[in-house]
Amino acid sequence: MADVITSAYDGQQITVDELMADPTYIPQRVIEDLDNAFVEDLFFRDGGSNQGVVAFREAAAHYLADDAEEIAEYGEIPVSAPELGALRAAFGIKTGEAIRVSWEQRNENKVDAVTRAIDELEKTVLRHGINAVFSAFNAASIPELQAGSQWVGGDPVKDIFDAIEQVQGAHVEGDETRVFDYDPNTILLHPQSLTKLLRNEQIQKYYIGDKASDNPVFKGLKEIELFGTLQVATSRLMPKNEVYVFEQGAAGFKSDTMPLTATPMYSEGGDSPIGGPTMSWRSDLVRKRAIAVDNPLSVVKITGV
Repeated sequence: MADVITSAYDGQQITVDELMADPTYIPQRVIEDLDNAFVEDLFFRDGGSNQGVVAFREAAAHYLADDAEEIAEYGEIPVSAPELGALRAAFGIKTGEAIRVSWEQRNENKVDAVTRAIDELEKTVLRHGINAVFSAFNAASIPELQAGSQWVGGDPVKDIFDAIEQVQGAHVEGDETRVFDYDPNTILLHPQSLTKLLRNEQIQKYYIGDKASDNPVFKGLKEIELFGTLQVATSRLMPKNEVYVFEQGAAGFKSDTMPLTATPMYSEGGDSPIGGPTMSWRSDLVRKRAIAVDNPLSVVKITGV
């Protein structure tokens, strides 16, 4: 009978000592696990690298400052320039965390303890990332809508379409003709909020007749698209009573002074066969990143779900 592999440490029964024989194995695993796992990747486009600070402009209307003009014969073609918003600056913030593997874990083969430390490191870094996103949104005062009532009952369909409509209609304050042309295509919510949404009667009533086979009650909650327009993303690290409807990659940008980096395992206080004076080895995970919200109207937060 073939072996059933259920974790990175199954199969050939890799020991902690064998893992530590390659000081880069654990750091590489952490970097690979975190690749494309950050919530900020949903909201922010890649702004390239920076030297600690990056200047940017707030969004202005997505049109030139002057309208097209009629041109007489031999007349000069007029030239215009994009409308520019207020100039702002974002600063790179260095964040990091480290994990240790003790001499006991290595020599007594405490695989579970090492696996748990890696898992908790990854979750901690992801939690910090999503909190940074929401802090940036609060500072930028993104639009908010209050749900009509909690989604256990109420009408979540109306709440979501109200948010879609608000993003679609975003315009320069005081001039509805100067619009931003956002296309809301993603919804982010806690998995529990998604379950409340999909079991709501206002959603369930659409899964009748030929659509019954698509009902998530029978099909499951994976790879769901709402209303034919919204890709569903979930995170257990966000508040259960908040939902975000937005155009993916439009809210702002992320710019790294130092990309996510993990050091090889090393012993503190001097290298030795037993892990130095603390009898342990550690890997440091660090990143220096600036994030900025330059298109706050591309996102709407629904509260009270």
